[in-house]
Amino acid sequence: MTISLEKIFFVWILQNKSFFAKVESNYFRNKEIETIYRIIKKYLLENPEVDVPSAKQIWEMVALEDRDGLITREIFKAILTTSLNEYNEDHFIKPKLATWILTNRMKSGGVDIIEELRSLDNKVDLEEVQTSAGKIREIVDLMSKVELEDDEDLGSDFDIAESHVQDNSKFKVKSGFETIDHMLGGGWDIQTLNCVMAETSNGKSLWMQNFACKSADNGYNVLYITLEMSERKVMKRLGSMRLKVPINDYDRISKDTPLISRKIEALKSQGQDIGQDLFEKKLGKIITKFWAAGTATVSDFDNFIQKLRDKRGLKIDLIIVDYITLVAPPKGIGGDSLYIRGKNIAEGLRALGAKWNAPVITGIQVAKDAWNSSDITLESVPESKAIAETADTFFAIIRTEEMKRAKYYRFKLLKQRDGDFLRSQIKINLNDSYLTLENDQFIDG
Repeated sequence: MTISLEKIFFVWILQNKSFFAKVESNYFRNKEIETIYRIIKKYLLENPEVDVPSAKQIWEMVALEDRDGLITREIFKAILTTSLNEYNEDHFIKPKLATWILTNRMKSGGVDIIEELRSLDNKVDLEEVQTSAGKIREIVDLMSKVELEDDEDLGSDFDIAESHVQDNSKFKVKSGFETIDHMLGGGWDIQTLNCVMAETSNGKSLWMQNFACKSADNGYNVLYITLEMSERKVMKRLGSMRLKVPINDYDRISKDTPLISRKIEALKSQGQDIGQDLFEKKLGKIITKFWAAGTATVSDFDNFIQKLRDKRGLKIDLIIVDYITLVAPPKGIGGDSLYIRGKNIAEGLRALGAKWNAPVITGIQVAKDAWNSSDITLESVPESKAIAETADTFFAIIRTEEMKRAKYYRFKLLKQRDGDFLRSQIKINLNDSYLTLENDQFIDG
């Protein structure tokens, strides 16, 4: 097993906490990785309720225990910054990891069996020999299986403590806005449908593009599906937001591709200082895909996500669909009933999130009678009320003419299944140079 593969396994396990129970530190032949892993595993065994520590915390723990100075800052950084983006999780990482775990279990199990067989010479009682036979059977059982995931979902057992773990790192995707994450109880829940509502040309796409940038900056891979705005226009906005190129200058500056390349590389290098949390600061990717309005179904989105997994090894953590009423209904669904049409599309998007373990965010326009309103409620949902009924969270983007002049929005929570409803409105400024949403803060009322 090469050190490159051991680095990949190590970083992947850091992002999949349950595998600390399946992988022993002595599986790593590289001494530096083995030492770091052993320190983390010991900490997690002593504190089973905590998350995997941050890179900064890990470094502090290593510095305390590594009295011989085996692990330098450069070695530590090289190990923890190993990128998984170019490796397909299902077709490369998991099969290689399973082989590695099984091989090590067989090696260690073989040693244990030999030790148990040697002890038989000193055992004369039938009960003692039967006990040894039982131990050998247990060792053989462990040696012959490696479960990376269950083949069948048998539900959650209340009597198993792990079923109660609320691990936000696995079940939430941070929005990047502290106030919104607070309302959501830590971030967007995976396997949910989340809807933002605004009047036409009043910020739905801008908000969803800000969500895409914020999530990618927090290390999540985002698929941004645009059904109205072209990919080039979306890339222009995303580029202005992330690369800090003024939107009014973007057409001119974007032609300087060496400059744009340098800005992208500078963006990637952010957060690589050893004193920061590398896993929170690692950049995710944003993939933008255009379909013309009314031509693509949820099945088309599903097939595209599968292609990203198969051909690019890319796991999508957040799906944004701009926006829901431009999605084509499933084939065979009649178009006469707006309620049925909306219900099928909303349920399809929610099922898409469930399949790929990702939140889905989409948008919808408010009814015309709510345009330029200082307040919006669920009654302002046009067309199919089934969309609001199906969504797990529903937000209103409020912006009157006065608010436009003052360059700010109100963002109001209208519906949620989990989180804090006591603080349900925020005020957030628009930096119109870069189209970024900034300085979010709770407001009363």
